[in-house]
Amino acid sequence: MNRKKLSIMAAVLFGLAFIVLGLKNLSRDVSLNDWESQATGYAKALQQQKQSGKPIVVLFYTDWCGSCKVLKADILSSLEVKAFIENDVLAVKINPERGADVAGLAKEFGVIGYPMVFVVLNKKDEIEIRWIRKTSRISPQQFIEQIQRSIL
Repeated sequence: MNRKKLSIMAAVLFGLAFIVLGLKNLSRDVSLNDWESQATGYAKALQQQKQSGKPIVVLFYTDWCGSCKVLKADILSSLEVKAFIENDVLAVKINPERGADVAGLAKEFGVIGYPMVFVVLNKKDEIEIRWIRKTSRISPQQFIEQIQRSIL
């Protein structure tokens, strides 16, 4: 085979590998359907918190935010984070672009960009909000550790 044919075959194989990996990620559920949603979900989580004592993890995101999509796909949909959320915290996702009530919540929390993740603690009937730092190269375990540190 000549070089041109080898180059074409390599490009085709690379393209197929890229497509297969992309399809694998598409099959992941990144909708966070098990999270409470928007202002009503946040209010519900605050009520549940009074009974359970669990902290609330609040994700502020938008539909157009690429980093939000990466956070959902690579961290929040991982099995270890899903298990942690299910067992140890209450989870709420808020898209502030979907109404005045949630835009007000974003302002109340001091959201300045997306994604932003907060932990809400209820200590002696006083709400305390703590911001979680999220970088593009964080692992699911590091994300869990950041939440655990903010709870202490």
